[in-house]
Amino acid sequence: MVADYMRTGEQSGVSLQCDCPCVALTDYDWRNQLSSVHDSIVFVDEGLKEIHSDEFAHHVLYSSNYFVLISRADFPNLPYSVDEIYKIKTSGKYHSFVPVYQDRGNHRYAISRSAPKQDFSILLCEDSKSGFQFFERHFADSELTCASAMTNSAILGWLDQHFDDRVFVVADGAAFGCYADRVLKLQDIHRDTVTVCLPESFEWLLLSSGVISGLDVKAVLETPEAFVNSEKFKSWEDFFYKYLRDKTGNSVFRYDKDCIPEAFCRGSNSAKVMALIACRNVR
Repeated sequence: MVADYMRTGEQSGVSLQCDCPCVALTDYDWRNQLSSVHDSIVFVDEGLKEIHSDEFAHHVLYSSNYFVLISRADFPNLPYSVDEIYKIKTSGKYHSFVPVYQDRGNHRYAISRSAPKQDFSILLCEDSKSGFQFFERHFADSELTCASAMTNSAILGWLDQHFDDRVFVVADGAAFGCYADRVLKLQDIHRDTVTVCLPESFEWLLLSSGVISGLDVKAVLETPEAFVNSEKFKSWEDFFYKYLRDKTGNSVFRYDKDCIPEAFCRGSNSAKVMALIACRNVR
């Protein structure tokens, strides 16, 4: 419909209302189209043969445009949020977009409504950087063990090898979109022992906790799209990292992705962060 509107405007019978230009890519000339399109919303469906190629992903990542990708397959070469995956719901002649995955509370995602019936034995992180270091320090004197899958793409395989453990998974939801389907289906099978927690990112948690006094981040957290240059940042995760680093540069909270500042790990501060994802003995 967007393509029809581009060709013939209102004569197409399509009504398009948007604050910025909308473009539909065609299969035969998409490279030339993208070279002349900026600061627009670009619609692409799976009829475009290269939609899952590394070349197309490169164009998406380094573009000033916002992309709406319509496909039944995942995009492993693109970082996209678990909250930005939609399905089309049809009621009579009306169609609407609804999120595929639901936040069940405290950033916990699950296909079916369920709650863990036992305390956890392992908290699993997607890497071994500042987030892992924070959790490892917070739970140093508890029976909860912290582990790292090393990458977000390895979480599924790690869970496959630890069926006997009670695992609380924490990963950056802002870049977990392509893994959500398989991980949450596995979680649904093992719903009594596996819980998946997907805040936007660890940096987002730190900003949301209110630990850093004098920092007004409400507008940035609620409408990050108003502050982000999409050509500069590949994901929300990248943006929140840069924002936190810049805002804490001259304080005891000076943020480093590779080494968590001690100020975040102090008792009352770490408790504020943990309150955002609290579940049973993970608090």
